[in-house]
Amino acid sequence: MNGRCFIVSIALAAVMVCAAAAVAAAQDRDAFLVKKTIHCPGCDLAGTNLDRRDLTGADLSSANLKGATFSRAVLRGANLSGASLTAANFKRRDLTGANLSGANLEGATFHRAILRGANLSGANLKEANLNVAVLTSANLQRANLVQALLFQAEAGGADFTGANLSGALMGSARLIVAKLDGADLTFADLWEARLTNATLRNATLTDTNLHAATLLRADMSGVTGERTNLTQANMRSANLSGAVLHGADLFQADLVEADLSRADLAFSRLSAAKLFNANQTDTKFQGAIMPDNSVHP
Repeated sequence: MNGRCFIVSIALAAVMVCAAAAVAAAQDRDAFLVKKTIHCPGCDLAGTNLDRRDLTGADLSSANLKGATFSRAVLRGANLSGASLTAANFKRRDLTGANLSGANLEGATFHRAILRGANLSGANLKEANLNVAVLTSANLQRANLVQALLFQAEAGGADFTGANLSGALMGSARLIVAKLDGADLTFADLWEARLTNATLRNATLTDTNLHAATLLRADMSGVTGERTNLTQANMRSANLSGAVLHGADLFQADLVEADLSRADLAFSRLSAAKLFNANQTDTKFQGAIMPDNSVHP
């Protein structure tokens, strides 16, 4: 066989493989639509009515589900990794243990949805509605949560490591023992959020609102930011060693027994703050307003 014939043979084989794959995909889609199977990876299911379907453990990875409806559907343990789910409505849906890693969920609604133990790592959740959602122990590492809504979300033990939460609205969210290491919380609103024993190592807190937040024993070592609002925050026994928070507002903040060693709080306001037994070894207070309202040189 000469070289030209060999190349033609390879090309024909590739075409046949692609054709066979297309036929198989069409068969999978047809079987899925008539409910003979719950698996349809990579299928084009745009606009499909999936209401009331029990899709527990279904494989819909990389599927196009844009415009599909999920009213009363059950998606526990479903594989939706890499799926296209822009603006999908999962309100009150059960997605316990579901795999949504890398999925496009921009503008999706998860209001009161159950995402306990779900994998949302690397997912695009920009402007998604996760208000009052259950995210206990969920994996949201490196997820895009820009301007997402997480008001009163239950996210105890959730992992937001490296996530982009800039502009996210997280008022009264429960983030006890949650991981936010390296997360970008620029302009995020965590008014009265509960972050007891949470870790925020090296997180960005520029213009972050943590008014009256509970940061009891939180690890905030190495955090950076400017104009962070920590007024009336409970930061007892918190670790802020090496933190750089220029111009932070710590009015009436409780920093009893907190570790402020090597922290830079230049030009911050600490009026009426409680610093009893706080570790202030090598702490920088240049230009800061101290608890007694004096200005530190």
